[in-house]
Amino acid sequence: MAAHDDWSEAGNSILAPELLAKVRDILECEPVILEHRLYAGGSAPLRFIFDEYEDFVRHLELRARPGDHLLFWGYSGLCRDDNIAVDAKYPDATGRTPRGGSY
Repeated sequence: MAAHDDWSEAGNSILAPELLAKVRDILECEPVILEHRLYAGGSAPLRFIFDEYEDFVRHLELRARPGDHLLFWGYSGLCRDDNIAVDAKYPDATGRTPRGGSY
């Protein structure tokens, strides 16, 4: 931990019961997208989608380190049919894709 980063007990800790409850509440309604930024820029941000609270908690236990920055978004607020960036299908061996499909 770098002294110049002004560590404080007043910051938002993801282990605070009210923040964990907020994540749990969102997950009861929709998946969450997590961007996990590693403290001191150890690598590019990690990105995950969680459907289950227990999977999210397991991620914290196994991957989170002091100072990591965790950002959350509700999946359905961002991933909608009206803002798709690329819409494509995987072709068969001859390069054909179905016009329809049961999705």
